[in-house]
Amino acid sequence: MPTIASQFNELDSQSWIATSYLLTSTVFQPFFGRASDLFGSKAMLIISVILFEFGSLMTATAQNFIWLCCGRAVAGIGAAGLMVVIMIMVSQLVPIRERGRYMGVMYARYALANVLGPVNVTWRWCFYINLPVGGVAMAIPDRPEKGVTIADIDFGGIAILSISVVSFLLALSWGGVIVPWSSHQVVALLAVGGGLIPVFILYEMRVPKTPVIPLAMFRHRNVVAATLNYLFIHASVYGLAVYIPTYYQLVKFDSQIISGLELLPYILPLSLSSVVVGILVSRSGWVRPWLWIGGLVNLVGTGLCILFNGNQAKGPEFVILVITGLGMGFIYQTNTIAAQSQVTRDELASVTTMTMWSKSLGGIIAISIQGSIIQNVVSNRILSNPLSAPYIEAVESISNLYQVPAEVRAIIRQAYGAAFSKMMIVTTALVAVGYVASLGMGRVVMTKKQKAKSKKEEQEKSPVQLSLETSSVNAESEVGTVKKKNRN
Repeated sequence: MPTIASQFNELDSQSWIATSYLLTSTVFQPFFGRASDLFGSKAMLIISVILFEFGSLMTATAQNFIWLCCGRAVAGIGAAGLMVVIMIMVSQLVPIRERGRYMGVMYARYALANVLGPVNVTWRWCFYINLPVGGVAMAIPDRPEKGVTIADIDFGGIAILSISVVSFLLALSWGGVIVPWSSHQVVALLAVGGGLIPVFILYEMRVPKTPVIPLAMFRHRNVVAATLNYLFIHASVYGLAVYIPTYYQLVKFDSQIISGLELLPYILPLSLSSVVVGILVSRSGWVRPWLWIGGLVNLVGTGLCILFNGNQAKGPEFVILVITGLGMGFIYQTNTIAAQSQVTRDELASVTTMTMWSKSLGGIIAISIQGSIIQNVVSNRILSNPLSAPYIEAVESISNLYQVPAEVRAIIRQAYGAAFSKMMIVTTALVAVGYVASLGMGRVVMTKKQKAKSKKEEQEKSPVQLSLETSSVNAESEVGTVKKKNRN
């Protein structure tokens, strides 16, 4: 991201490359979840692929920063459908005790895509590379639902929820960066975002026949715990995935290729532990112990990331990233499985959508907060020093940093180091709240009898359903990788 933003002299606005993508991705996930439930998965998957591919093409051909962010926003709409629809298909087709294996492999590929991609070409190929793989979804058999129309979609609820979320995120992104926190713009946005929450709840309770978020699912203890846990712990996931390469480029002055590879100590352990815990869940039938162990390890690792201030050697920093990644890998699928274990098949799509949405919402809120912290700390540090104040425009591009005097470059480096450390203090607090939420998770034990029953149900599926199972897993492999690559 620093390299892309620097090309347009927008280094101080680099967080918007991720924010524009995550914003639309978060807003449209409930829509695709409900639409998939009403109209079938294939139609929604094809629409999602088309939007994602078009957004990737827009981004790859961007000639200015606004064009770039618009392309990311369009791709985010498509990604919303890809994430939700594919996870719904897998959850509906795979017995619950076996889901750990499937989800473990999916999340491992999903995470590895962070560091995979073209090396000896320009950043534009990070988006061009998405284009050839989209057609895989077209081979998935259709199983359309009957007796529903477009009017059955809760557009009113989607509109209220979208306005609320966008208002909150704009307030968090603008506050202290574009305008002061006390400005009437920020206050108004926060008021609108907060005021629409009770309006949305009342609307969903009384108006739509098929609400975008069925509130009845929150009667289940594990759904509430999983939603809150995902909402807060993804501050760590998104924060590290977005800002670790930034840290190594701007604090350690590493190249864009090296800084991307320096995310491996986080991604590889995350991928490995995700597969391992999937096997453990399938074999033992236990969910909660792995969730709590992983959550604690992730919390410790995230807290240790506060030491990333530019004064540490890379060796200890890589060890900290390994610890954090190992913990996070244990959390991904255990949370979702715990939530799904308490609901009926009819509620499965809604609960799966809710857990996916809470991940994205937590991530986009975290990135907005983290980006504001970094920009505020860096600007204040540079402007408060008479030596560096005249060079404030140097932070607009990485190439500019090498054109300022060495003593000024050292001040800028220290400013980014301090900013990253302060960002991780807030991130650790958010992850701690998420861990406390996970302690409210109810006991989940999936017996072998339950597994045998699920296998019997699988044998009774129609050939179309069995074909859909095979195709959906293959599609998740491709699409999960594409989505993560696009985020970089």
